[in-house]
Order: sequence, then structure tokens, then C-alpha cells
Amino acid sequence: MKMLKAFALAFVLFAGLSSVAMAQTDNHVVNVEVQAINEIAITGDVTLQITTATAGADPDDATGSTSYAITTNDAGGTTRITASTSVDPSGLGTGSGGVDIQVDATAPSGGAGAGNVSLGTTAVNVVTSIDPVSEGTLSLDYTLSATAETGQLASTAVTVTYTIVN
Repeated sequence: MKMLKAFALAFVLFAGLSSVAMAQTDNHVVNVEVQAINEIAITGDVTLQITTATAGADPDDATGSTSYAITTNDAGGTTRITASTSVDPSGLGTGSGGVDIQVDATAPSGGAGAGNVSLGTTAVNVVTSIDPVSEGTLSLDYTLSATAETGQLASTAVTVTYTIVN
């Protein structure tokens, strides 16, 4: 009987150890993807108000600034930022000639700013040659110009739309 108990105990131990020794593995596929990311965010609005002139000269320009942040992962240096306005500035004012709204956009690292660019309803490049970048607090410096012939212009909201183009 002792022999049978010993044999049964050995069997149970062996069976238990053999199941521990037979570990099981499995695997699966994890699909990963990073899609094109092109994000731009403008910090705030700008007010441009012409209030002074020197006698015998056109009104003094008005200036104002805000900033923007950009994140893009498109490679190749062909990414650019365009800007356009909701109304044609050259048609504003009570006289002839309208106004000129210009922007000078600071380029992110590796990009190229276009300098002072006159804005209108047709999109124009304001920054070109952008490589993959994530950067903030980049300046948007605006200038509003008018001639005496522009006449007066009541406060008018002009929406400027910035678009990242590949």
C-alpha cells in the first residue's frame, strides 16, 4: 500500500510538473500607420486702424501682429502655407484704390518666408519649402496701407485664411 501511495504521489507530481514545463506561446500582428498631419493654429485676431497722416502725404501705415503654430509631417520640402482674404481689400473704402493688407509670415525652421505679401481673395504663398516640423510662436506681421483717395473705411472684418498645401 505504501508503494501504491508513493507511486500515486510521484505520478501526480510528474503530471503537475509536466504541465508547467509545457508553456504555450502565441502571437498576433499589430498594424501601425502614421497618416499625413498638417495642422496650423492662429493665436488671435489683429486690429489694423489708420489714424494719422503727415500733411501732403498719404496716411501712415497701421501695423499689428499675432502668431501661429504649425505641425506637419510631410517630407520633401514642397509643403507651403498660403493665405487669402474673404473680401478683396482693393475694393474697400469710400473712394478709389481701396486698401492694401500685407502679411510677413515667419517661416518655421527649414522653411522660407515670402516677405511682405499683399493679400487678396486669390491664395498666395506666404511660407514655402517647409520640411517636417512642429513649431509654435511664429510671427504673422500685418501692415495696412491706404492712400488719401481710399477715403474712409468703417471697421470691416476681413477673414484671412491660412492653408497648408503639399
